[in-house]
Amino acid sequence: MDLLLSTSPEKAKKKARMTDESEPRGGSGQVVEKKEEAPVKTAPKKEDTKPAPVKVDGPVDRKKLEAIVKKNGLDSALELLSKTRVVDLRSLAREFNGEFGIAGREITHANKKVLVDEFRKFFKK
Repeated sequence: MDLLLSTSPEKAKKKARMTDESEPRGGSGQVVEKKEEAPVKTAPKKEDTKPAPVKVDGPVDRKKLEAIVKKNGLDSALELLSKTRVVDLRSLAREFNGEFGIAGREITHANKKVLVDEFRKFFKK
């Protein structure tokens, strides 16, 4: 039983080498002193100048959306749209009656990303 639990001298040397290898060595086998690196200075991060989140009472309709774009800009309107449910985005897209980039079944099958992209295109005109 003792033979199974003891390690051979070669295995003990390997283990010792493995733990010593975490320290860098020079070409002659001597341990090289670690040099401390100066901390890297970075410019302070500027705060994002995102517009304040827009809150709307009830579901978003065409009039409310156009007022938000006019008052707060396209970015805040798109942020609001990205938080709106897909079902509500589809209903909103149907309110634009042919002025919108997609219509009919395309609206029905469109996901949130497609709808928000179409609103972006519409309001950039």
